[in-house]
Amino acid sequence: MNNYKHVCMLLLGWLTCIVLFSACKKDVYDPNKNEPAKDIFDFATTVDKSLDIDYGMKGNKAVFEVFTEDPVILENGKAKKKENVKSILKAYTDEDCTYSGIVNLPTACTKIYLYSENYILPTSVEVEVENSGIKFNLKDYIKNLQPSTPVMTSQMAIMDKALSRAYTETNPYNIQFLGGYDNNGMPDYLLREEHNGITYPVAVDVPNGLVNRLNDVLTAKDNSSFAVSTKVINTNVLKDASIKLTFLGEEAEYRNAIGYYYYETQNPPSAEEFESLPKYIAFPNCSTWGSNSGITSNYMPPLWSGHQIQLKYFDKNGKETNVFPAGITIGWFMIPDGFEVYKQASGNKVNIVNPKYGIRYSNNEFNKDNKSVCISLYDEKSKTTVNGFEDGGDKDYKDVFFYLTSTPEEAIYDPNKPTTDPDEEYPPIESDALEGTLVFEDLWPSQGDYDMNDVVVTYHTTFTTDKDNKIIGIKDIFTPIHAGGALKSAFGYQMNMDKSDIDNIKIENSSSTALNENGMEINQDKPTFMLFDDIQQAVKNGAITVTLELAGKNSINDVSRKKLYNPFICVSTDGFNATSKEARREIHLTNYPPTPFANLYFFGRNNDKSSLDQEGNPIGPNYYVAEDNYPFAIDLPITDYQIPDESVKIDKFYPGFYKWAKSKGEENKDWYEYPASK
Repeated sequence: MNNYKHVCMLLLGWLTCIVLFSACKKDVYDPNKNEPAKDIFDFATTVDKSLDIDYGMKGNKAVFEVFTEDPVILENGKAKKKENVKSILKAYTDEDCTYSGIVNLPTACTKIYLYSENYILPTSVEVEVENSGIKFNLKDYIKNLQPSTPVMTSQMAIMDKALSRAYTETNPYNIQFLGGYDNNGMPDYLLREEHNGITYPVAVDVPNGLVNRLNDVLTAKDNSSFAVSTKVINTNVLKDASIKLTFLGEEAEYRNAIGYYYYETQNPPSAEEFESLPKYIAFPNCSTWGSNSGITSNYMPPLWSGHQIQLKYFDKNGKETNVFPAGITIGWFMIPDGFEVYKQASGNKVNIVNPKYGIRYSNNEFNKDNKSVCISLYDEKSKTTVNGFEDGGDKDYKDVFFYLTSTPEEAIYDPNKPTTDPDEEYPPIESDALEGTLVFEDLWPSQGDYDMNDVVVTYHTTFTTDKDNKIIGIKDIFTPIHAGGALKSAFGYQMNMDKSDIDNIKIENSSSTALNENGMEINQDKPTFMLFDDIQQAVKNGAITVTLELAGKNSINDVSRKKLYNPFICVSTDGFNATSKEARREIHLTNYPPTPFANLYFFGRNNDKSSLDQEGNPIGPNYYVAEDNYPFAIDLPITDYQIPDESVKIDKFYPGFYKWAKSKGEENKDWYEYPASK
C-alpha cells in the first residue's frame, strides 16, 4: 500500500510540473502579445483567376490580350481598337491556339474581353468571370450565338454554265452560283459532316503555322509590293487536278463576295470575251464573327476559318466535274460589299446587277484603273497557295484571305509566286503597363489616425515575354506622390524569385543608401530593391525606374504581379540607416511576409494581430492586420487614387471602405472609385 501511495505521489508531482511549465511558457507569450486574429481577409483589391482558352485553331500560335473593358469600337462599320486602352495580360497561345494559366484582375471585375489582332481569331469576345475561373471555348461560344434557323435564299440568277452567253439586264456580268445559301450568306455546298442523319458545315484544320508565316511576310499596312502581274497572281493548272478553296480570314469592314472564273491559258480572253465569261460565286459573304457588335437577332456572320468548298469546272456543254483539265487558268474576283444583308430573304442578296463598288478582278487589265486587287503567295511548308484581296481601302490586301489546295499538289505550283518565310517568327512581346497605387499607414503596429496617406507610391510594370511566355524582362516605374506621415519612411520591394533568375539590373534615380550588390540589397534571401530612404525627399525627386533582364525561368502563365511583388516601407524617427545593425520596422501588405531584416518585436503588439508561434514570432499565414481586421497597407488597381485628407480615417473619406472590410471583400469591391464629396 505504501509503495502504491509513493507511486501516486510521484505521478502527481510530475503532472504538476508539466502544468507549471506550460503556464510559464504561456506567461512569456500572453502579457505582451495579442491573440492572433482568425479568418483574416487579405484586403486584396485584385485576384488571380485561372484562365483557360481554346480558340479551336490547331497548329496556329497567336497573340491575345485580356482587357477589363471592351477595347473595340465600331468606326464606319469596322472594328477598331480604342486609343489608350490597356490590357492586363498579353501572351501567346500554344501551337494549338490554346492557353492555360492565370490572369490578375480587379476583384470588382465581373467580365473580361479577349482580344486578338490575328485575322483568323475574333477581335473581341466578352467572357464572364466565374468563381471557379475564366473559361472560353470558341466553338461552343459561336454555337450559343447562332440565331434562329437561317432561311434559305433562292437564286434569282439562272445557272448558265456555258462558256459564253448573251447580255442580259438582270445579269450583266454573267455571275453564276454554285448552289444556294442562307440569309446570312453561308453556302449550302460547304464541306459538311453528318451527325444523327443531319449534315453540318465543318471547318478543316488550317495548316500548322500558316497564319504566322503570312503575318511574318505581310507586316506592312501597304502590301502592294506583292500585287504583281496577272500571270503570277492567277492560278495555272499544269496537270488535271481537283482543287479546293478554303476560307482563311478577313479584316474588312465590307461584306464582300468572292468567286472565280477560268479560261484557256494559251488563249486569254479579250475585254469583250471576258465580259461574257461565266463567273462563279464561291463565298457569297466573306464575313466572320469578330465581336458581338456584328450580330443581330436576324444576322450572324456566316464563315469561319477553315470553311472549304470544292471548285467546279464546267465544260463548253455545261457538264460539271471536280477536275480542272491541264492548260486552264483560274482567275479571281471580288464584289466589294456585295452581300446585302438587309435585302429580302427570299431574293438574291448578292448584288450582281449594279454593285455599288463594281467588281474587281485578279486580271488587272479588266479593272477600270488597271490596278491589281489581289496578291498570291506560295507556302512551301503546307504546299498551299494563299490569295489575299483588297476591297479598295488601305492596300493591306487582307480584306479577304483564302488558300488553295490541289490533288496532285504539284498541279498548281508556280515557282514565280512570292513565298512565305518557311520559319515562323515569334518576336518577344511587351505587355501594356500594369498600373496601381500602393498606400501605407506608417504607425504599425499601432493603427494611428488610419488615414492611409503616409506613404503613397504609384507603379507601372511592363513585362517582356518570349514565344513560350517566359519572362525575359521587367520594367518598373515607381513614382512617390505623397508623404502624409511625420516619420521617415524608406521604400523597397522584394521579388518572389531566385537571384539567379536575374541577368542584369539597371536602376535610375534611386536615392537609397541601402548596401547593395549588383543593385540588390545584400544578404537578402530573395532579390530585394531599396529605392529611397525618405518619402518626403523622394516625392521631390520623382519617378524611379528599375529595369531587369531575366533568364526566362518564370512563365507569365503562372506568375502575376500579385504573386511576384512584395512591396514594403521601413519606418523610423531618425531615418533609414543602411549601416545600422538593428533590425528595421517593416510594413508590408496584409499577409505578405517580412524580409529577414525585419524587427520581429513589433508583431502582435498594440493593434497588430499577425499569426504568431508560442514565442511570439510571426509564422504566417496572416501578417500585418489590425485587431479590428483593418490593413496597414493596400495595393489599389488605379493610379488616380484620391488621397484622404490628413487625420481623416479612410472609412470616412471612402464611405464604401467599411462595408468592404466588414464583408471581407464581398461588398463595395470598387470602394476606391467613390470618395466622399468634399
